[in-house]
Amino acid sequence: PYTDLLLHDMGPELDDGYTEGTATTSEWRTTPLWGLGLSGASQGGTGFFLHDGRAHTLNDAIMLHGGEGAQSRGLYQALSETERRELLLFLESL
Repeated sequence: PYTDLLLHDMGPELDDGYTEGTATTSEWRTTPLWGLGLSGASQGGTGFFLHDGRAHTLNDAIMLHGGEGAQSRGLYQALSETERRELLLFLESL
């Protein structure tokens, strides 16, 4: 499923002020990534990513990660353009 199913504090970037269960307003459970490549086709041709659909591309979704996700965002930013394109192609293949 490409997930750890854990809650992660995603920082103020994704804090929406609402709680769910025992999660704080900036905590989100890692969503399984399987089927990610089908999202555009199943959502009318436009992707809606993250808990509230604010990101319309995978790149946007990655760039909005903060808190515990900031390190992963930084590693993504450090990739070459070719490596980022290959990573996005892999994600779209799921």
